[in-house]
Amino acid sequence: MITNQGGRMRSDTRRNQRRLLEAASEIVRESPDDVTMQKIAARAEIAVATAYRYFSSVDELLAAYMVNVIGQLQEYCDHATGQGQALFEDVVGEWIRLVGVHGPALVQLRSRRGFLERLQAEDALITAVAGVWRRPVRQLLRDLGMLDAELPYALFLYNMIFDPREILDLTAESGWTAANVQARLTACYLGALRAWRRAD
Repeated sequence: MITNQGGRMRSDTRRNQRRLLEAASEIVRESPDDVTMQKIAARAEIAVATAYRYFSSVDELLAAYMVNVIGQLQEYCDHATGQGQALFEDVVGEWIRLVGVHGPALVQLRSRRGFLERLQAEDALITAVAGVWRRPVRQLLRDLGMLDAELPYALFLYNMIFDPREILDLTAESGWTAANVQARLTACYLGALRAWRRAD
């Protein structure tokens, strides 16, 4: 990261990183199977060597993009005022909206490691995801009479059901509205949590 003497990121660095992230998003939407740093840099009108100064690989750039999207969701969640299931449904609605906007870029990052392993290892992306959902899911668990100790597993189930790739697939193939997708997936999630509790 390039900073000035005060330790703050320089304005040209912020601008170039933003342009690279925006270019990556556009290229992933247009041709998700042919994403290269050269194409991203050309779209951002930044030299390839400069692009590599900010991001060591396309995967690192896409990971930064994902973290940026999760940051938008975190900001939304921080300002959400609902409680319990209402809070959860509110944040799910925003997540489905963000997937609709950023979905193709989000599905490019698929790890071979499982969610719980990455959560335990404090993987940056999974930590950001868990940070967003900890409050809504914890409140939902309390509404269902479940213990906070179940939170990691509830987040695991959330990750399975609300995966961006599956949201995009369901939306495209079903023709349902975002609200209908939200209602159905939320109902599945609530059912999965109740079944998990009964299995104890």
